[in-house]
Amino acid sequence: MEGRTHFAIGIASGVGLACAAGETDDVMKLGATIVAAGLASILPDIDEDGSLINNFIFPSLKRAFRSFALAAIGVVMVLMYFLKDLPEWVLYTGIFAAGVAYVPHRSVTHSLLACAYVTWIIYQADPEYTYAVAFGYLSHLLADAFTSAGVPFLWPYSKKFGLKGLGIKVKSGGVADRWIANIAIILACLGFVYLIGQIFYEEAVARGWIS
Repeated sequence: MEGRTHFAIGIASGVGLACAAGETDDVMKLGATIVAAGLASILPDIDEDGSLINNFIFPSLKRAFRSFALAAIGVVMVLMYFLKDLPEWVLYTGIFAAGVAYVPHRSVTHSLLACAYVTWIIYQADPEYTYAVAFGYLSHLLADAFTSAGVPFLWPYSKKFGLKGLGIKVKSGGVADRWIANIAIILACLGFVYLIGQIFYEEAVARGWIS
């Protein structure tokens, strides 16, 4: 699916997670949770130079140089970890960046192993956003399972899994792809309005404006 569709689904996942967790006590944390899920949902496509995540990270860099830049960032992070005694999540992030810079599209980054690895990094960096990142990243893998190409969930086992056998195959950029993005955005907006309403309601109760 297209990057904007993945992002829309990721945002909806973040909103859904916030609704399920009842996160209505902190607007900033709510927003950060949703953004974390959205960014995680486009991260698997970091193996594609022209992807939405690479356009976000390297907006002014030509596609031909993006893989090199990603690998260089990864190497620098690893070196800085050893030279500056930085937290371990910096080392593991650097290893991830350097390791996926030149991998084929829809390989290791589209696996449950990569999802677990990225989630583990976030857990070390800031545990509060562990579930948001896990849900966002996993939403990308599940969405791509609806396409004809499928997803190598069990990488390094190369077999790609999908719903093609059931007659379900969404074409990237097609009508179904666009509809999925639109529906995800609508659901995300409805959920967000509900959460904001809950925040204002709880604030009003706390201040005694309503009983």
